[in-house]
Amino acid sequence: MKVHAIDFVEIRVADMDRALRFYRDTLGMDFPLWDDSADWKEVQSPPVAIALDRSDGATPGQVALALAVDDVAAAVEELRAKGVPILAEPDEGAVCFQAAIRAPDGNVLILHKRKDGTTG
Repeated sequence: MKVHAIDFVEIRVADMDRALRFYRDTLGMDFPLWDDSADWKEVQSPPVAIALDRSDGATPGQVALALAVDDVAAAVEELRAKGVPILAEPDEGAVCFQAAIRAPDGNVLILHKRKDGTTG
């Protein structure tokens, strides 16, 4: 497995409206780049996107890092064989494949591959 780039930083929030007001109005960021649902918004902040996540299972206050890999399923199997905890098995979404692992200090890392082949 090789990591090619950081695709996005996921910031887990309790209140999407409050978070959008802060990032858009206070910090002047332009939302949304990707507006998947009421629980997921992304903004492009070159070279890496920022994603706000209010979905079930997302603990507010946590930040997760999405790492671009060639093959999410293969990366999960390689890391599983090395004893890395798998938090979410590979899943196919509308625009990407992703899975989640836990790093040694408890941080969440998302293994990610965009269907359009872009990274960062």
